[in-house]
Amino acid sequence: MGRKINFKIEESLLQSEMVKVDRTKLYGSSKRVVLDSNKDVCSLSDLYEGSVILPRGSVGQILLDDQGNSVSRSQLIGFNLNGDKVEKVPSLFSVLNECKKVDLEVFLSSSIKSIYQLQIDSEDLDQWKLKFSNDEVYEFVFNYREDYEGDDAFIISKGSEFFIAVGNQNEFEFLNLSNISIEDIDEDEVEIDDELDFSMF
Repeated sequence: MGRKINFKIEESLLQSEMVKVDRTKLYGSSKRVVLDSNKDVCSLSDLYEGSVILPRGSVGQILLDDQGNSVSRSQLIGFNLNGDKVEKVPSLFSVLNECKKVDLEVFLSSSIKSIYQLQIDSEDLDQWKLKFSNDEVYEFVFNYREDYEGDDAFIISKGSEFFIAVGNQNEFEFLNLSNISIEDIDEDEVEIDDELDFSMF
């Protein structure tokens, strides 16, 4: 059993698990295998300072402060561009996710980077369908783990299937055609030189 997520949709409290829609399950995948001259599988490694070979899994990343001491991610403090401290956005598993209805155009104009399918209990399915009877789209803040910035997420439906599309809204600037002024030219005043200059050929 996975963790359930709590949603508030139009004063109704709904719950569901979710599972990520993996592109490899939809389209398949391919893997490149490198063999040596003996047809044995080669393993990936890193060459450190030109002399030491480090096998895969032996290299990691750590955070260091100004004195070179290791710092855990939980100790980090976020600041915005103005230098003001910002609060962390909680994980969607730990809060009641407030969903608001938005127009379909808002969803269609967003850049989607991942899709999750909701695993709804059969006894709750009718209540979910009631909220999406007219193909409604609901938006909420998506943050899988506690972090300083959440993504835009949209709950959409297709029959009895429900999905969360995660991405970011795009801010489009609509442009209008400007009026172009065209000067009226008197054709009688325009001199046309019909003489050919044969030196050009």
